Amino acid sequence: MIVLPDSSRARLVQRFGTAAAAWCDELDALIAEFAGAWGLRPLDLLPAGSNSVVLRCESAEHGHAVLKLTPDPEVARQEAVALRGWAGVRQVVDLLEAEPDRGAVLLEWLPSPETLADSAWSLEEVTPLLTAVRVGPPDDAELPTLAERVKFIFDLMDVRARQLPPYDFLPGLLADGRAACLELASSGTPGLVHGDLHAGNLVRAGDGRGLVAIDPRPSLGDQTMDLVDWALDGVTDEETARRNVALLSERIPGVDRDRLWAWCRGMAVAIAVSRPDDPWGKFMLQWAQR
Repeated sequence: MIVLPDSSRARLVQRFGTAAAAWCDELDALIAEFAGAWGLRPLDLLPAGSNSVVLRCESAEHGHAVLKLTPDPEVARQEAVALRGWAGVRQVVDLLEAEPDRGAVLLEWLPSPETLADSAWSLEEVTPLLTAVRVGPPDDAELPTLAERVKFIFDLMDVRARQLPPYDFLPGLLADGRAACLELASSGTPGLVHGDLHAGNLVRAGDGRGLVAIDPRPSLGDQTMDLVDWALDGVTDEETARRNVALLSERIPGVDRDRLWAWCRGMAVAIAVSRPDDPWGKFMLQWAQR
């Protein structure tokens, strides 16, 4: 029997509302359903974000595998669509099975995974993956537009901003950042956008495969947006931001330096609101005011 921690239940209810509480109550039955359908033996819970419950399993067909369940079938559907779009790209986790109407996907197991956020890394190490994931829109893919993703991000930041000290200038900065990013999102060459591509969603697989991206929040639009976190990660001075933007635009084919810089400037205030108490977020807030 899998016991869902109270903290996991709380984050799912916070994300999806009170209906998620009933979903959590039925979780054992849901796990049993897919264990039977896909030949799985659940082993243990894995760390997860706010959207899902993730379990390591033994699979009769695939060896070890990862069962991911979410109360929102649309989350599972979008992830499955995106992962099919990256099929054959070794730098993205493989989709093994999907039942999106039931909120379930089965993913390959990455042996001895080490999250990039928990280790030392360099931008040079990451650029091959950032290049490999730049694929065109999948045929007939029904995914949100990047503009919709941008609106979601800034709507969330508007809510979080109301919990911060009453900076009178913050609503105006968020409105300006939203407008700038929506303008960028409505132009550029469209492709498959991961949407949450940061060091916490990259892992080093222990089998020598190298870096692998996981957990997309996909959309269709300007793939430059996926580079913002890498250009600005931990940055506390403008010189470093410019150096990172230059490196990414030089090493990744098709990246326009000015366009990436504009994305960074537009997203700075969102980073500031999401990281208000650390030096990175504090610099982003100052930078957004310039």
